[in-house]
Amino acid sequence: MLVKTPYSYNTITDFLLSQPLTVDVEVDDEKAGCFPLKCIEFDATVLHVGMHNFARLTLDLSPTEILIYLNMFLIWMRDSLSREPFCVVERFLDSSIVLLFSKKFGSEEPFFDAIRAARWMGENDELLFKPDMGIASGRVAAGFAGTPKEFTGSVFGRPLLLAAASAKMKPEGDMAACITFPEEEWRGRSFEELFPPLEFEHPEQGRVRQPAAWKLGESRSVEIPSLGTVGLRDVATFVHWPPDRDAKEKAREWFAQIKAKGFYKYNK
Repeated sequence: MLVKTPYSYNTITDFLLSQPLTVDVEVDDEKAGCFPLKCIEFDATVLHVGMHNFARLTLDLSPTEILIYLNMFLIWMRDSLSREPFCVVERFLDSSIVLLFSKKFGSEEPFFDAIRAARWMGENDELLFKPDMGIASGRVAAGFAGTPKEFTGSVFGRPLLLAAASAKMKPEGDMAACITFPEEEWRGRSFEELFPPLEFEHPEQGRVRQPAAWKLGESRSVEIPSLGTVGLRDVATFVHWPPDRDAKEKAREWFAQIKAKGFYKYNK
């Protein structure tokens, strides 16, 4: 059972409504008009989780099938988030989800918690989603944006751009899962602390210590539009789940069942 803490928030809007604001004014611009400006600035680590090859999925699946696939993806992610009570689901961006980890939410080590959530996804990807995962830390602003009809809570800042770009920059290779982040995120950190060996009792050998299945890659430099040259590092696992029906196949199967049982009504 997930127990909420005083620092846990379901949404950014929950967070904004329960904390003192950094800025709370009304701006009256002579060209754009009048609008409220309400936000909180804070330090956070962003975990960007993208649905791999979403454009190809959209072309291969019917509109309803892609909706089924998306919901399977979100339900699968819910299991990961249930292990991280200090994570805030920021928003769904067509083909990706932004997760925030911060001391504001009760996390003692935001980068560590983001890595742990990403690691769980990599190690429990039974439906072979193979999400694109990028992490970046820094100053962000959570605030309300929208039109007079509706204002919604959102988050802005360089870490969101860098995490999204890192997720798309994973190296080529036969990896089961990969987590990419700026090189400076790793400085001074211990690999065994973030990816501890697996320890278990062996019937003949006694207590056995098995190295982690993840490997830390070397630093590499990449060119990222608007950000310039950025040093990145990757942590990847090459341990694949046995071939079986993946989420794409299951989405098709579920849609076929829906139609076969008469729950699909075609509208012109």
